[in-house]
Amino acid sequence: MPGMADLLAFIDAEVSGSNDLEPTLSAVCDSGRLREHLLISAKERASLADTLCYRHPNGFYKMKLMSPGADSWSLRVHVWDRPVPPSDAHNHRWNFASFVASGTLLETRFDLERDQGDTPVHRLSKDASGTYHYAPDGVGRVRVTRTIRREAGQAYMLDHRVLHRADPDGRHPVVTVVLQGRDLTGTTTVIPAEHRTQRAATTAVTRLGGDDIADLMELVAERLVT
Repeated sequence: MPGMADLLAFIDAEVSGSNDLEPTLSAVCDSGRLREHLLISAKERASLADTLCYRHPNGFYKMKLMSPGADSWSLRVHVWDRPVPPSDAHNHRWNFASFVASGTLLETRFDLERDQGDTPVHRLSKDASGTYHYAPDGVGRVRVTRTIRREAGQAYMLDHRVLHRADPDGRHPVVTVVLQGRDLTGTTTVIPAEHRTQRAATTAVTRLGGDDIADLMELVAERLVT
């Protein structure tokens, strides 16, 4: 698909020359190029079966759009289509930029003091099948350091070490476009939300089929109108 190849080449060139992912992501979202790619892709429903798309344990749909390779950047979208309980606090394997295409996110940041307090801490890894694996990783004392409202049209950058959570605030759907950098670590830290009384050691995901993926692509494209 020529449009996809052009968009991939543009992002790859920009990311290769800078560690600041936010300007590249904003350009992709504001220019209409991503919207065009989504609308074209949605028409090819039969070809979408291999697209990685599933509902994440934190309640949103996660759809991978493109990447030049396993050890490189990746462009994806997140869609909160319904109210969800507060998500787990977590950090990431990679630095990333996020563009809020629709709705509002409430981001909460945390500080973790290891071996203090009694809050359970988990170490998270993910295998090639997409299954999430949680391993106990001690306890800690957790405190909120900052709360930020992320409104539609805003983009921001986040360091992979920052412990945070992002929850939809208000009307749905909430749609974000995420440009993640290459992996910097193999695991992440997860602090289960208070409503989770028990954490399973593994959480498998169910991938969406082509028709559902196409519907999500069209929904995201509607929110990317410039």
